[in-house]
Amino acid sequence: MQAKVSEIFLSHQGEGPFAGSRQLFLRFFECNLSCDFCDTTLESYKSFSAETLLGNVLDFGDNYNELVLTGGEPLLYAEFLKGFLPFFRKHRKHRVYLETNGTLPDALSEVIDYVDIVAMDLKLPSSTGCAEDLWPRHEKFVRIAGRKELIIKAIVTDTTVMDDIKHIPCVLREVENDFSIILQPVTPVADIAAPDEEMLSYFKKFLENETCKNVTILGQMHKYLGIR
Repeated sequence: MQAKVSEIFLSHQGEGPFAGSRQLFLRFFECNLSCDFCDTTLESYKSFSAETLLGNVLDFGDNYNELVLTGGEPLLYAEFLKGFLPFFRKHRKHRVYLETNGTLPDALSEVIDYVDIVAMDLKLPSSTGCAEDLWPRHEKFVRIAGRKELIIKAIVTDTTVMDDIKHIPCVLREVENDFSIILQPVTPVADIAAPDEEMLSYFKKFLENETCKNVTILGQMHKYLGIR
């Protein structure tokens, strides 16, 4: 079995509570969604077996904190990851950090035992432009992801509506373990802009009141620093 991988690179995490952490990124090709604000253009890839991908990973040494599975959508390769991740753990002690759009719960259930941190998006309809109702998939996803260290990220734009923000606590109500909530103002792209400060503050206060969690507003730091 092989997987399509667009990039393997060392950098620093630019989003969420791990911002600044030195990480090794595996960027998988293809995604099952098409969000209006997507800033990742995947034009090429190489196909890897678990053995050849591990060889490439080991070539980067061990001077990093987490192995990041990103994309695209890495869970499209769940069967591949079931073979690769145990193989990786035999050679490295780094934690595995999964970045995902949070819409493939069945795939997550296949690999959750090999993942330490799940950073999942909540795809707000008024932000993404996606026509499909993804809330049921998100609800199922967080019940599985909550078994590990969980980071919830919602990208917000100047078109994000309060009804979507109000739905977030409903999705998270069955998560028993602790988790982080990140409101991420979109990095402006095309005609999509970030919400103003008043709107962000209103969203933040509502979520803190409803979830009893500290909500962090944090943009894409790597974009401001000019790193990958």
